[in-house]
Amino acid sequence: MKLFEDFDHALYRRARHKQNRKHILIPTVITTFALLILIAALEGVNLDLRNNVGYSAIIFTSFASSAFILFITPYARSSSVRRFISSYAIGAVFGEIGYLLTNIVGFYVAAAVVVFCVAILLFETDNAHPPAIGLAFAFVIFQVDYAGLLVVVAGVAVLALIKLAIEKLGVNP
Repeated sequence: MKLFEDFDHALYRRARHKQNRKHILIPTVITTFALLILIAALEGVNLDLRNNVGYSAIIFTSFASSAFILFITPYARSSSVRRFISSYAIGAVFGEIGYLLTNIVGFYVAAAVVVFCVAILLFETDNAHPPAIGLAFAFVIFQVDYAGLLVVVAGVAVLALIKLAIEKLGVNP
Protein backbone atom coordinates (compact mmCIF):
# COMPACT_ATOMS: atom_id res chain seq x y z
CA MET A 1 0.00 0.00 0.00
CA LYS A 2 2.78 2.43 0.89
CA LEU A 3 4.34 1.94 -2.56
CA PHE A 4 1.13 2.97 -4.29
CA GLU A 5 0.70 6.00 -2.02
CA ASP A 6 4.21 7.20 -2.85
CA PHE A 7 3.55 6.60 -6.55
CA ASP A 8 0.27 8.54 -6.41
CA HIS A 9 1.98 11.38 -4.56
CA ALA A 10 4.76 11.52 -7.19
CA LEU A 11 2.18 11.61 -10.00
CA TYR A 12 0.30 14.38 -8.21
CA ARG A 13 3.45 16.47 -7.80
CA ARG A 14 4.42 15.98 -11.45
CA ALA A 15 0.91 16.89 -12.65
CA ARG A 16 0.84 19.94 -10.40
CA HIS A 17 4.24 21.05 -11.67
CA LYS A 18 3.14 20.76 -15.29
CA GLN A 19 -0.05 22.62 -14.49
CA ASN A 20 1.95 25.48 -13.03
CA ARG A 21 4.30 25.75 -16.03
CA LYS A 22 1.92 28.12 -17.77
CA HIS A 23 2.28 30.49 -14.84
CA ILE A 24 6.05 30.66 -15.19
CA LEU A 25 6.22 32.02 -18.73
CA ILE A 26 5.13 35.61 -18.04
CA PRO A 27 7.39 36.09 -14.98
CA THR A 28 10.32 34.59 -16.88
CA VAL A 29 9.80 37.00 -19.77
CA ILE A 30 9.48 39.87 -17.30
CA THR A 31 12.72 38.80 -15.57
CA THR A 32 14.54 38.64 -18.89
CA PHE A 33 13.34 42.07 -20.00
CA ALA A 34 14.09 43.57 -16.58
CA LEU A 35 17.69 42.40 -16.84
CA LEU A 36 17.97 43.69 -20.41
CA ILE A 37 16.62 47.08 -19.31
CA LEU A 38 19.11 47.09 -16.44
CA ILE A 39 22.02 46.32 -18.78
CA ALA A 40 20.88 49.09 -21.15
CA ALA A 41 20.55 51.57 -18.28
CA LEU A 42 24.01 50.78 -16.93
CA GLU A 43 25.62 50.97 -20.35
CA GLY A 44 23.69 54.20 -20.94
CA VAL A 45 25.57 55.78 -18.05
CA ASN A 46 28.81 54.35 -19.44
CA LEU A 47 29.18 51.44 -17.02
CA ASP A 48 30.14 48.66 -19.38
CA LEU A 49 29.63 45.40 -17.52
CA ARG A 50 32.16 43.56 -19.64
CA ASN A 51 35.10 45.96 -19.51
CA ASN A 52 35.06 47.27 -15.96
CA VAL A 53 37.71 45.01 -14.44
CA GLY A 54 34.96 42.45 -13.82
CA TYR A 55 33.64 43.81 -10.55
CA SER A 56 30.53 45.44 -11.95
CA ALA A 57 29.71 42.19 -13.73
CA ILE A 58 30.06 40.29 -10.45
CA ILE A 59 27.82 42.82 -8.70
CA PHE A 60 25.38 42.50 -11.58
CA THR A 61 25.05 38.75 -10.99
CA SER A 62 23.42 39.48 -7.64
CA PHE A 63 20.84 41.52 -9.56
CA ALA A 64 20.09 38.50 -11.75
CA SER A 65 19.35 36.51 -8.60
CA SER A 66 17.23 39.34 -7.26
CA ALA A 67 15.29 39.58 -10.51
CA PHE A 68 14.46 35.89 -10.19
CA ILE A 69 13.18 36.43 -6.66
CA LEU A 70 11.29 39.64 -7.50
CA PHE A 71 9.54 38.44 -10.64
CA ILE A 72 9.40 34.63 -10.60
CA THR A 73 8.44 34.35 -6.93
CA PRO A 74 6.46 37.60 -6.59
CA TYR A 75 4.64 36.58 -3.41
CA ALA A 76 7.67 35.45 -1.42
CA ARG A 77 8.58 37.55 1.61
CA SER A 78 11.98 38.37 0.15
CA SER A 79 10.43 39.75 -3.04
CA SER A 80 8.95 42.88 -1.50
CA VAL A 81 10.38 46.13 -2.82
CA ARG A 82 11.06 47.37 0.71
CA ARG A 83 13.13 44.30 1.59
CA PHE A 84 14.93 44.44 -1.75
CA ILE A 85 15.96 48.08 -1.38
CA SER A 86 16.82 47.80 2.32
CA SER A 87 18.89 44.65 1.89
CA TYR A 88 20.89 46.11 -0.98
CA ALA A 89 21.52 49.29 1.02
CA ILE A 90 22.83 47.18 3.90
CA GLY A 91 24.87 44.99 1.55
CA ALA A 92 26.39 47.93 -0.32
CA VAL A 93 27.30 49.91 2.80
CA PHE A 94 28.87 46.94 4.56
CA GLY A 95 30.50 45.79 1.34
CA GLU A 96 32.17 49.19 1.04
CA ILE A 97 33.22 49.00 4.70
CA GLY A 98 34.66 45.56 3.99
CA TYR A 99 36.56 46.95 1.01
CA LEU A 100 38.12 49.56 3.29
CA LEU A 101 38.80 47.00 6.04
CA THR A 102 40.82 44.73 3.77
CA ASN A 103 43.72 47.19 3.89
CA ILE A 104 43.65 47.16 7.69
CA VAL A 105 42.77 43.60 8.77
CA GLY A 106 43.28 41.58 5.61
CA PHE A 107 40.95 39.85 3.19
CA TYR A 108 39.77 36.91 5.29
CA VAL A 109 38.90 38.91 8.38
CA ALA A 110 37.18 41.61 6.32
CA ALA A 111 35.16 39.00 4.40
CA ALA A 112 34.12 37.27 7.62
CA VAL A 113 33.12 40.54 9.28
CA VAL A 114 31.08 41.63 6.25
CA VAL A 115 29.22 38.34 5.84
CA PHE A 116 28.53 38.14 9.60
CA CYS A 117 27.32 41.75 9.89
CA VAL A 118 25.14 41.66 6.77
CA ALA A 119 23.54 38.35 7.77
CA ILE A 120 22.77 39.61 11.28
CA LEU A 121 21.41 42.94 10.04
CA LEU A 122 19.25 41.37 7.33
CA PHE A 123 17.75 39.04 9.92
CA GLU A 124 17.33 41.61 12.70
CA THR A 125 15.77 44.25 10.44
CA ASP A 126 13.50 41.65 8.76
CA ASN A 127 14.97 42.49 5.36
CA ALA A 128 16.04 39.04 4.24
CA HIS A 129 16.90 39.19 0.55
CA PRO A 130 19.78 36.70 0.13
CA PRO A 131 21.54 38.20 -2.93
CA ALA A 132 22.50 41.19 -0.77
CA ILE A 133 25.07 39.04 1.04
CA GLY A 134 26.56 38.07 -2.32
CA LEU A 135 26.71 41.74 -3.22
CA ALA A 136 28.55 42.64 -0.02
CA PHE A 137 30.94 39.73 -0.47
CA ALA A 138 31.65 40.82 -4.07
CA PHE A 139 32.67 44.25 -2.78
CA VAL A 140 35.30 42.63 -0.56
CA ILE A 141 36.55 40.03 -3.06
CA PHE A 142 36.94 42.44 -5.97
CA GLN A 143 37.98 45.49 -3.94
CA VAL A 144 35.03 47.49 -5.26
CA ASP A 145 35.42 51.20 -4.71
CA TYR A 146 32.80 53.93 -4.70
CA ALA A 147 32.05 53.49 -8.42
CA GLY A 148 30.49 50.15 -7.50
CA LEU A 149 27.95 52.02 -5.41
CA LEU A 150 26.72 53.70 -8.60
CA VAL A 151 26.15 50.28 -10.15
CA VAL A 152 24.19 49.22 -7.07
CA VAL A 153 22.08 52.38 -6.95
CA ALA A 154 21.29 52.18 -10.67
CA GLY A 155 20.46 48.48 -10.45
CA VAL A 156 18.25 48.85 -7.41
CA ALA A 157 16.41 51.80 -8.95
CA VAL A 158 15.73 50.02 -12.24
CA LEU A 159 14.58 46.73 -10.72
CA ALA A 160 12.48 48.43 -8.02
CA LEU A 161 10.73 50.64 -10.58
CA ILE A 162 9.98 47.65 -12.81
CA LYS A 163 8.65 45.66 -9.82
CA LEU A 164 6.43 48.57 -8.74
CA ALA A 165 5.12 49.04 -12.28
CA ILE A 166 4.30 45.35 -12.57
CA GLU A 167 2.51 45.39 -9.24
CA LYS A 168 0.57 48.49 -10.28
CA LEU A 169 -0.45 46.85 -13.57
CA GLY A 170 -1.39 43.64 -11.79
CA VAL A 171 0.69 41.45 -14.10
CA ASN A 172 1.77 38.99 -11.37
CA PRO A 173 0.45 35.50 -12.08
